[in-house]
Amino acid sequence: MSLKQLSRLIAVFFLVLLCACLCCQAAEIPAAGGQCGIPSFENRMETEHFVLKWTNNSAHPADNIADPQVVRETAGYLETAWDKLTGLFGRTPYLPPGGSKIAVIFHDLDCYAYADPPEGPIELNSGVWAKRPSIRQSTSAHELFHKLQYAYGFKTRWPPRKPMLWFTEGTAGWAEVFVCGRVTRSCKIEDMFMDKSIDLYKAEDMALPFWIFFVSGNSGVPEDQLMVKLFEKCEEEKWDVEKALFEVIQDVYGPVDSFFLRFELARSRGFWRAPASVKCNYTSILGPDGKDLVAEIKRYQEKRHESEAGVIVHHRGT
Repeated sequence: MSLKQLSRLIAVFFLVLLCACLCCQAAEIPAAGGQCGIPSFENRMETEHFVLKWTNNSAHPADNIADPQVVRETAGYLETAWDKLTGLFGRTPYLPPGGSKIAVIFHDLDCYAYADPPEGPIELNSGVWAKRPSIRQSTSAHELFHKLQYAYGFKTRWPPRKPMLWFTEGTAGWAEVFVCGRVTRSCKIEDMFMDKSIDLYKAEDMALPFWIFFVSGNSGVPEDQLMVKLFEKCEEEKWDVEKALFEVIQDVYGPVDSFFLRFELARSRGFWRAPASVKCNYTSILGPDGKDLVAEIKRYQEKRHESEAGVIVHHRGT
């Protein structure tokens, strides 16, 4: 054997040895740990439709959930949301191919929760979950609704043509109210009334009042079935959302322009007009602090109307 051949043989030997070492190291990495900041989960709870995983042993304290009751409570909220949403839509939230349950994991996040990509788990912020129990139920409904959006083809069959958070986040906000009559953040109800410069198509989750108006939740007995009709139309139109929305509005309410004009007028004054006898999730919507946001907006609009009327009278008198 020549010196050149021996050198090549030694090089191949060390290359094989290096690959074997790397493979052994990879095998020792926990399947759920060390990837994108997600810790390993030593705790697990299964319900009919969900598998919830959490840890109290992470080296990163913000990942940890010390009280299992937090997880048990969340499991109940998710199952309640599942029942209410599937009961209305007649369709189950999206499950990845071969999956039978939705995975839910608790760890540190830079937001309350996350449910993207479609085949991924629902991710919940451990720190927020432990410290702010008032947002658990509404956030659970919100994130599960994103899974239902995927079941209608959003991102699973048709990628979004353009950003449309006013639709995807706005309708997920509607799901919060539909499921439990409360929202994760008060601004989802308040801001569109208190800042008339907010454009619907740029409102993101603050577009929620529009979707309440869409199902007539502000003026009488709500027509929640319209949300089902809308998502079926979105699927039919391959997620051309505006086309689908306009077709449903035209079919149910008449001219689209008139519908949007009525919404803007209601947004300025007297949005909630449901009789006192009507009791539903839309007539009393709670914020995370337990404040009744519907009562607050009613008072705000009454004061603004009185102020505007006073200005008109003043000008007439001068």
